[in-house]
Amino acid sequence: MPLTFAVLLFFVAGLSEVLRQGWVETDRLVALSLVGCATLMAALIVLGRDVVHVIRAPGRRQYGVDRLGWSWQKTGTLCFAIPILVLVTVSCGAIFTSYYIHVPDWSALGWGLAVQILVVALAQELFFREAVLKIFGGALPVAFGISTMAVALFHLPDGLPAAVMASGAALAYMALRVAGMNILLVAAVHGGANVLFGRVLLPELAGDALWTYAIVFAAGHALFAGLLVALAQPTRAAAVPRAG
Repeated sequence: MPLTFAVLLFFVAGLSEVLRQGWVETDRLVALSLVGCATLMAALIVLGRDVVHVIRAPGRRQYGVDRLGWSWQKTGTLCFAIPILVLVTVSCGAIFTSYYIHVPDWSALGWGLAVQILVVALAQELFFREAVLKIFGGALPVAFGISTMAVALFHLPDGLPAAVMASGAALAYMALRVAGMNILLVAAVHGGANVLFGRVLLPELAGDALWTYAIVFAAGHALFAGLLVALAQPTRAAAVPRAG
């Protein structure tokens, strides 16, 4: 199964690069849709019958691993982490620069949000998070590492700073899922963040400032991920009663 994931990853990343380079003439929405469909199909190949648990809560145990499941109750409780994650992102930018606030019209904003959630984020969350957990969930540090490296590889053609920032965001989204949030809501958070920081709050960065921002961004999101998982995933030793 790890080999299957690697092959699928290189296929999806390769398709994305082919379309980005313009070797196949398409507009941006068609390109996003093609990559999104390919990523979604890759996720479904890995998940198989387990895809039903994207909607139906599996309980505490999932993919044969204790405490890897999610529930709607945990999903609701973890909503408190969403504004904290937004604050982390805003704070990382505010350290180095000011934000240019652009307010698009509501129809454009709604359309952009729908595209980012349904076409981009949903497929990426199912592949880079849920599929990774199915394969590597027995060792969470490995799962986090594989997810982060896969996302970095996928975004590498956009430049190293973009890959570093995407890796940091990947840690945060994986932490939300591991903490017990439904992957569909994680996808909504992912898509919403893409719109908020790609169309509304625009940091003015370039050169060395961009690199520094990317590193601080990744570090801030890594800290968020570590704290969230530590709070939501108590050690198994503490959960098992001692004999005697």
